[in-house]
Amino acid sequence: MPISYKLPKISADSALHLDTPAGTDTVLASGVLTVKDEAGDVALVVKISDITSFSYAAYAAGTANVVNVVMTSTPLAAGASYSLTISAPYVQNFFGGGQETGAIYQARTYTISFASGTGIVAPTVDQIGAAFQARIAADPSAYFTATYTAGTDTLAITAASALAGPLKVETSFALTAGAITDATAWVSPVGTINEVSQYINSTLLTSASYSRFIIRHRRFIRHNAVTGNEVVKPSLALVYIDSTDTTAITLLTNILSGASTAANYLGAPQA
Repeated sequence: MPISYKLPKISADSALHLDTPAGTDTVLASGVLTVKDEAGDVALVVKISDITSFSYAAYAAGTANVVNVVMTSTPLAAGASYSLTISAPYVQNFFGGGQETGAIYQARTYTISFASGTGIVAPTVDQIGAAFQARIAADPSAYFTATYTAGTDTLAITAASALAGPLKVETSFALTAGAITDATAWVSPVGTINEVSQYINSTLLTSASYSRFIIRHRRFIRHNAVTGNEVVKPSLALVYIDSTDTTAITLLTNILSGASTAANYLGAPQA
């Protein structure tokens, strides 16, 4: 079953992308930063002194989370049932909702049980671990895989994609403290098509990956709460640049940080 993912959306007032940036697309002149979009249209104009901070994140494919469940301390009893529940925050449910909707479709629960009766012995840890591996492998809606290693009593659960976010693994049976740990920590993707297309029509994106700037700035707007004056609205602009275009990335970084020689500007704090 195809699985879809939805990363948390940045609350931005504007977003633009540059697939083939020219040297004149990003300009600091007369104390004003101007950035054009891929179509060559002016998409961002902000007085440099109104920029309060900025963030830069280079493209990253992300790292899928791997969680180890060491099952050595599993209580063993004939006729017992064991359940394992696995979820991830950024897996979408069937109607398109995810974590923000409170949907729980993305949680997967696996329950196994063993026979009881006269002469029936309790299952071994290896039998329980192998049974969970088999159940997960047979689930067409699983967005992770599982591998059980008998020698270490370890059930390793690996997310199918970094886009799923950090896995949450819970058991219905008591395990010793520290039995469930990250074997490979989750690293959030940055600048993937999945992310950028949340702000820009995917049909306009021709690069394979993007590096991301978040520019926080003051914007003056008229408001009926003030007569004859303007009020300051904190605003946030996203700028995505082809991750392989180091010249364009360096140019904008230098302008924002104050390293540019284009004007006497101390630079904005980098968050």
